[in-house]
Amino acid sequence: MPAQINADGLLPFLAILGRPLAAGDEVVLDFSELRRVTPAGLVALVATVVRWRREHHPMTFAGLKTCSILGYLQRMDVFKTCGVELQETFQRHEAKGRFVPVRFIDHQISAMGTDLAGCLAPGGEEYGHPMCDLYDLSWYVLTEIANNVRQHSHGLGYVSAQVNRTEGFVRLALADNGCGILKSFQDAGFKWSEGMTDAEAICKALEPTVSSKGSPTNEGVGLTLVAGLVRQTKSWLMIVSGCGVLQIGNDLKPKAVNLPDGARYQGTLVVMTFRQQNVRDYASLLHAAKTNVGLLQRSGKAIRFLP
Repeated sequence: MPAQINADGLLPFLAILGRPLAAGDEVVLDFSELRRVTPAGLVALVATVVRWRREHHPMTFAGLKTCSILGYLQRMDVFKTCGVELQETFQRHEAKGRFVPVRFIDHQISAMGTDLAGCLAPGGEEYGHPMCDLYDLSWYVLTEIANNVRQHSHGLGYVSAQVNRTEGFVRLALADNGCGILKSFQDAGFKWSEGMTDAEAICKALEPTVSSKGSPTNEGVGLTLVAGLVRQTKSWLMIVSGCGVLQIGNDLKPKAVNLPDGARYQGTLVVMTFRQQNVRDYASLLHAAKTNVGLLQRSGKAIRFLP
């Protein structure tokens, strides 16, 4: 494990997780040098470890005694979610308003969104509360991406988040160990997906009404509007699937690249960092996101979704 798994260290870490394994290969995870890791690194790690276990790879968690952030990893339920029980030598405190430990995405998406949004924006479920806009935005993006995981990935998904009040950021991340975006399009029988790269498939998934369920009406707008909310709040988005990486940053323009060293991340990872000061008037933000992608006319009247 590298020392830093943050914005700069995430892609190299994903390249490590994406190294091919032969049947029966042992995986040794050495935590001795790890000093910092974001929610994105945590959910990507957990999703991959769970996949390795399901593939019956022997697992060793090394260097835990000398890991300076062992307590943090335990508070974030990293080992517990991986199926590893470790003795805790600390007292747990209320996580509300600070972080969301790694959590398995089950079928109760709406309830999960309520719990997680309430943790990130305590009191925000009340109308007129100062945190209500952050609450509504968090609930929306978490449930939309989580529904994608449940409906399209054919794998297991995990979510985590963290609030940094000093920097004014909210970091959210969801990862699964499923088939990836391109394969979900191919499995749905879309002829236009033949010959596509993973990066091109991610870009396609951001287009409105594109869904691997192949349904008309309002299917396939969730990821589109999540990206739109990122743009409206001048925030940051990264989507990793297979070899492909798509990022939307300060200039609001999507940039598509590949993972380093020809690596392939099995599944899909979605990472968002929102600036709290820019999350104001959620209803207007969502309306603008819908208008900008053509789901609403400029007059505000709804238009019919096309198949």
